[in-house]
Amino acid sequence: MFDVSKIREDFPILKRKINGKPLIYFDNTATSQKPIQVIEAIKEFYEKYNANIHRGIHTLSQEASEAYELAHEKVAKFINASSWQEIVFVRNTTEAINLVAYSWAYNKLSKGDEIIVTIMEHHSNFVPWLVLSKKVGVKLKIIDILDDGTLNLDDFHEKISKKTKLVAITHISNVLGTINPVEEIVKVSHDFGAYVLIDGAQSVPHLKIDVKKIDCDFLGFSAHKMLGPTGIGALYAKEEILKEMDPFLFGGDMIRDVWVDRAEWNELPWKFEA
Repeated sequence: MFDVSKIREDFPILKRKINGKPLIYFDNTATSQKPIQVIEAIKEFYEKYNANIHRGIHTLSQEASEAYELAHEKVAKFINASSWQEIVFVRNTTEAINLVAYSWAYNKLSKGDEIIVTIMEHHSNFVPWLVLSKKVGVKLKIIDILDDGTLNLDDFHEKISKKTKLVAITHISNVLGTINPVEEIVKVSHDFGAYVLIDGAQSVPHLKIDVKKIDCDFLGFSAHKMLGPTGIGALYAKEEILKEMDPFLFGGDMIRDVWVDRAEWNELPWKFEA
């Protein structure tokens, strides 16, 4: 059975009283509260093995590095990615989408190409493509919704074409609650040679996600919406795509070697985790 009282015991913040009454919190689409297990895991890191990852041979650095790499493996397993090297840690879903925009789209797309989004997109999955269209000359096509809040699939089928290079779509709308048929959208998009990016900010916390089954090219999501810490999220991308992409940020840990006139990037996924 779903024992609400027992689950509430895992969340220290729910012991608070506001206006003399126990806190009831429903704003999970914005951010979820943190269970004691997560709070204790963060506390344990700072108390026992706080150190820079991949930067030292001393015990603390080795332990921190192992924990960090294991986290990639756990996330990969959670969404059924082929490899932990397909998991790039970012700050949140917004950064995941921007990484794809700057590292992939700006290098791959040109004037005359088309990107399809929907009218139900979060700003994080709309504004990056709007800015790209202004700077590069890519045409932005917007799929409408029906009166019941579901996606107008007829509109999607009419607007997709061989010029479509990317379809960027939310899996679950944070406003409408609509669950979009992403598997169908991915299949149609791939038939036209287009890549697909899925905003999974709302779906990864609530649905069992299998990126192999969905066959999406990119998927972004945030830990803070799924009981995890603020300031960490993930971008999933197929390994062959990540290998072709340039780094998004430059600096520490994303380099393999540096000379005064050139640099070599680290292996996946570190080359995207400056």
